[in-house]
Amino acid sequence: MRKFSFLISRYVLWAILPYFFLTWIILSVIFFVQQASRFSELLFGSAVPGSLVWQLAVALIPNVVAFTCPIAALVGVIIGVSRVQGDRELIAMRAAGVGNLQISVFIVLLGIVLSLFAFFINLRGVPFAAQIVRRVAVQAAILKLESPVEPGVFNTEIEEFTVYVKEGDLEGGTWQKIFIHQDDEANSQTRLITAGSGRIGHGKGTEDTDRSEIILNDATVTTLSRQEGGKVVSEHVDDLRLSVKTRRGELIERLATSKQDPQELGLWELAEYAKSQEGLERTEAWLLWQRRIILSITPLVFVLLGLALVTKFNRGGRGFGAFLSVVSLVFYYLLTLMGEQLARTGTISVALGGVLPVVISGVVIVWLFSTRRLSISRGLNFLGSLKNLVPRRPAGERAAKSSIVDLTTGILDFDLITVLIRNYAVTVAFLTIVYIIFTAFELWKFAGTIDRGIQLLAAYLFFLIPFIYSQLAPTALMIATIATYVVKSRQNEIVTWTAAGRSVYRLLAPCFLLMAAVGVFNFGFQEIVLTGANRMQDSLRDRIRSRNQVPNSTTDQWASNENRIFRFKLADASDNEDGFRLRDLVVYEFDRENRQLEAVYEAPSARWTEKGLELREGATVVEIDNDRKAKSREVGSFLLAEEYNPLRGIVTKPSHLSVLETSRRIKNTVSPSEKRLYSVSLQKKYSTPFLPFVITLFTAPFALTLGRKGNVITIGYAIALWLVFMGTVNVFEQFGTSGMLSPVIAVWSPLVLFSTIGLILVSRVKT
Repeated sequence: MRKFSFLISRYVLWAILPYFFLTWIILSVIFFVQQASRFSELLFGSAVPGSLVWQLAVALIPNVVAFTCPIAALVGVIIGVSRVQGDRELIAMRAAGVGNLQISVFIVLLGIVLSLFAFFINLRGVPFAAQIVRRVAVQAAILKLESPVEPGVFNTEIEEFTVYVKEGDLEGGTWQKIFIHQDDEANSQTRLITAGSGRIGHGKGTEDTDRSEIILNDATVTTLSRQEGGKVVSEHVDDLRLSVKTRRGELIERLATSKQDPQELGLWELAEYAKSQEGLERTEAWLLWQRRIILSITPLVFVLLGLALVTKFNRGGRGFGAFLSVVSLVFYYLLTLMGEQLARTGTISVALGGVLPVVISGVVIVWLFSTRRLSISRGLNFLGSLKNLVPRRPAGERAAKSSIVDLTTGILDFDLITVLIRNYAVTVAFLTIVYIIFTAFELWKFAGTIDRGIQLLAAYLFFLIPFIYSQLAPTALMIATIATYVVKSRQNEIVTWTAAGRSVYRLLAPCFLLMAAVGVFNFGFQEIVLTGANRMQDSLRDRIRSRNQVPNSTTDQWASNENRIFRFKLADASDNEDGFRLRDLVVYEFDRENRQLEAVYEAPSARWTEKGLELREGATVVEIDNDRKAKSREVGSFLLAEEYNPLRGIVTKPSHLSVLETSRRIKNTVSPSEKRLYSVSLQKKYSTPFLPFVITLFTAPFALTLGRKGNVITIGYAIALWLVFMGTVNVFEQFGTSGMLSPVIAVWSPLVLFSTIGLILVSRVKT
């Protein structure tokens, strides 16, 4: 009887670990960036100290790690063991009398260690991270209330007031050229206040943390009566103090309160919380509790599932392993979502709904380990025999591929470009599926509890795909480049080509040309497809998170130009006839110094044309003369001459705008922070065509290794440099958004720096 040895098990484990760690790092970085982007408006739209930014960054790690750890374990086991099997090493081990137990003992131990790690993260890390996220959000809101008005932005967060400041010093807390709007519903009046300068301060009653004061100097107060035959009253006040109510006290109470969200509770506290609830809240709490337990044991389940799948098929290789990984992930997480949904509807118990994916996966694992090896060669042979039934093409068509090769520079370029495109497509598909699974898990707690939630979620995920592609394209290019050249190196093709007199630079030429083409495609995709898809997916996401409540159009929108303030609502899609997108339009027209009100235009609806604002039938105008006497008259349909489109003043996410629209937004906005934000976004859009080439430039040299033993090390170096690049790009972008660097330097400096590094690396590659 052969003596049991751990040598074989250690060898297979070392074949798995590189793929496990590389997959874990790449997926964690991708989803960390995705999670961080959700808080970018909160953090970088206000003067938030760096300490809060770092706290939030640390808080995002546990959730990301807890989700990516099981996926990395599955991918690592399947691809690593598939590689061993593809090299016929697994056959040699079995021929030497080594059984599956001896091969997999260390791999199973790895699954146990990862499950213990995941359990600790879900027990302590995830609840603690949720608490940090809540504290950071509340502290950022409190800091924003310290100076709630930013120049160039209409602020509606102060109760009963809308404040607009054209100029100001954020650090000093002073404002210039101020406009304040107040609706006095009790007296049917509208009060407009203009002032040359002012600031916000705490009221004298320090005990009331909700009260603050707006202190205005050299102010003009204009009161408009909305009653029939109403008058206009204007008065000048040298020193005007307005007592306003803020949410400061509420936020401080939320920060100090001990009441926590279920997401912030540990396993034991969450179980007690679930017992104290009733109905849907009780079900959701138990599902959350079970999800943490299931995610904790998922690494071990995935390790066993990966081993069972690979060892029962007679086909190996990384490509086959990647295919099995995708199928397994989709199968497992679909079962998870289905089990939770059946539990929500009461079809099955909550306990059964939670363990459903583990139970079914366990049955599959036991069946795979207990059955004979599954052969797919018969199926492949059957498919091959079907080819004989298809009529052969004429000789001219059979030579089409050769003709393409002849028209290009040779079979080498054709082969490299074909493999690069295939690897790129496979990588994008795999990462997109994982991204969709992660997003579905994040939103299922909202979509699973509303009518038509599944349809809404499916529509959201469909419109999310363009955004996913834009986010994953750089990473997919890096992986495709490394995979292509490393595989060519392992198969000794690069050695053959270089021995035939081909320079290494010549081998890289097809890759660089393809990346340039991909860059041009990505830029066109960004301008034509991405902006519209982003608008749709953001709208659908808001509906899902608001429990399918369609955002109403009753919120006032504000915009301004040199001497006019526009107040309006956006028309619903059903009411948007003939392009009349503005509803309940009010235009306040001031003198050149923006102090005295001269006219007020009102219309039930309006639209923007090249000549100005076209006010629909029923429009009225209130004209105020030098003696401050008002005269109101109906004007019917009316064209208000205006060069500025007020729709451009609506705050829009940079991801919703094309290059041309972003440029216009930069010209129209007077807010310094908005100008920086859109300027950085514009430079990022300009850099899109060059990004694939830059990433390939510093990645490809690492992939051109001629020795098999150095593959893992060189891939690790390439991944490390890619991580540094991603970190540098994001840090510089935040420097540009905060004003520490100009947008051009913030966006283009990392690209120039890493292009230089890439050129140096390419020049040092042995030819």
